[in-house]
Amino acid sequence: MNESDRRFWPLRPRTSIAYTILILVALLSILIVLKGRAIWPIGPDSDTTVLIGLVLVSLLPVLLAILDVIIERGGVIEYGGVRIDFSRLSQIGVPAFTVPANIGVPGQPINDTSTTQILDALKSAAACEVITIDIGEGQDWWETRLLVLLAGAARLGRPRAVVFVGTEAGVEGCFQGWGYPVKLLPHLLRCHPQYSRSYHAAQAAARQWALVEPPSPTIPPAPLAGPLIPPWMQPGLATQHPWMAFDIDSGLPNRLLAEQLLASDLGQEIESQGAPRTIGLMRLKEVFQPALYQYAVDKTWPEERQIAEFFDSDSEYVAIIQKGRYLTLASRLALLNAFLGSLIEKSAGKTFDTRHSRP
Repeated sequence: MNESDRRFWPLRPRTSIAYTILILVALLSILIVLKGRAIWPIGPDSDTTVLIGLVLVSLLPVLLAILDVIIERGGVIEYGGVRIDFSRLSQIGVPAFTVPANIGVPGQPINDTSTTQILDALKSAAACEVITIDIGEGQDWWETRLLVLLAGAARLGRPRAVVFVGTEAGVEGCFQGWGYPVKLLPHLLRCHPQYSRSYHAAQAAARQWALVEPPSPTIPPAPLAGPLIPPWMQPGLATQHPWMAFDIDSGLPNRLLAEQLLASDLGQEIESQGAPRTIGLMRLKEVFQPALYQYAVDKTWPEERQIAEFFDSDSEYVAIIQKGRYLTLASRLALLNAFLGSLIEKSAGKTFDTRHSRP
């Protein structure tokens, strides 16, 4: 991304002045034409107000250029009690949930019974906007478990972002990058032929069960037997685990069925056949480099550099770190939202004071 992509007004100061003059001339020409054809709806008494408005509109390029300078210098914009403080950038962040290592089933292959243990972690992750995965020194996470997590996040659209941290030079929690699950998933699927086979089989099996009505609450099925398998259902992963199709407590469809089936199939086809491949620092970058955002702002930097680096990114989030250790993800729009909120509150306060100041 070039420098112009990071600004409200990307052109040089001289060009901004030229645009201001051109806009003013164009607006005045339109006004003269309208008045000359007698179709101008406003009376002569309002001409001064209209001219002032045209001048203000034509000054928009200059005002945007000034705003860029203020942002780059980490300044504070304040008018009439409305304030936006760019020096508080590093305090803006999105709360994140740290997923338990290997989705809560570390060190052992997943079987039909242990698939239920990962559902709580998946549900907690799906309820968050951002999750954190700590790969530690490289032995805490298997690729198969990460695949299950990313598959669910990509399908559900939650969480929106996955942050990776790890232990580097003996320091825990070092930021390694973050990415969108929907962009990370394809890179992991290409790492092993069985990953794609298991993934697509689980998706197909879950779609088949989506066509089956929930069982009657008056005749609950046996927990291990599950509902009756429809005769039209294709033999395979869907018919091997019918008890996973519906929630045992509510009897409603299991919304994480695709991921539970995927975990079970990977456990049988990969994890039970030998030591699964783990995700370490080098492996993380090897697999996800094209989809990984490794850009970050360090709180130890001077405020001017923090602000400049924050607006240097075109992504939805920017990672905030402190001496390499991950702290949070910050929204690039959070400051502007805070400014608008302050503006609305100020306007509402003025309206309230005006109404209650009348005798």
